[in-house]
Amino acid sequence: TRDRDPAAWAPRVLTAEQLDRLEVLVDTILPPTDTPGASEAGVPAFVDRLLADWAESEERARVLDGLDALDELSREASGLVFLEAGDDARIALLSELDAQAVRAREAQDDPLPFFATLKEWTLTGYYTSEVGATRELQWLAMPGRWDADVPLSEVGRTWA
Repeated sequence: TRDRDPAAWAPRVLTAEQLDRLEVLVDTILPPTDTPGASEAGVPAFVDRLLADWAESEERARVLDGLDALDELSREASGLVFLEAGDDARIALLSELDAQAVRAREAQDDPLPFFATLKEWTLTGYYTSEVGATRELQWLAMPGRWDADVPLSEVGRTWA
């Protein structure tokens, strides 16, 4: 398990091993750059909250089973468990899982693969967090005047 501050948030649904995998998974989807990554933005706590308070039992089981299956999927792809695989191996695995999720969406499969759900929750959790909305995106509580044609070079980042 990764080192964590015992006074910090504690998961209600995720096991320590699932949380370790989830933190690496969300930071592979949205890694730290000049802004914090998904785990620093609180996405693992967001996912745990969704699993505890919002997801139906079938969806919760599918996501948790998917997190548990990451080690075997990674071992099949790279010979190493998910947390021991390097960045390139993890990116390759998650790219394949993402491609499967895209195909499932196109086929209108129900339920979608666990990775489709986790990716959606990662993006939602990140871009609705304070970090995502104010440091990754630009945000104004009350927008100023309307300018219909502003060069992107003047705007900088996308607006939330």
